[in-house]
Amino acid sequence: MQLTVKLVGTLGKYLPENSENNVTEINSEDNLTVVQLIQKLGLPTDKPYIISVNDEVLARADRQTHFLQDTDNVKIIPPLKGG
Repeated sequence: MQLTVKLVGTLGKYLPENSENNVTEINSEDNLTVVQLIQKLGLPTDKPYIISVNDEVLARADRQTHFLQDTDNVKIIPPLKGG
């Protein structure tokens, strides 16, 4: 299964060196959940990321059970702080 993954802002440091514009293609096994993708990328798992799959925001409660599909586009945005 091939996924397109974009890590926004400072999260880009977790992508492979050959990534451009904070985007990379990842080949992965089937039945990968969003949480497993976060772990695979080496991102801290305790952060409240905003995650979208194919431009639809995924509820935090669904991250453990949402299985990614071949050609999905995943965007992970770091926690936002306001003031």
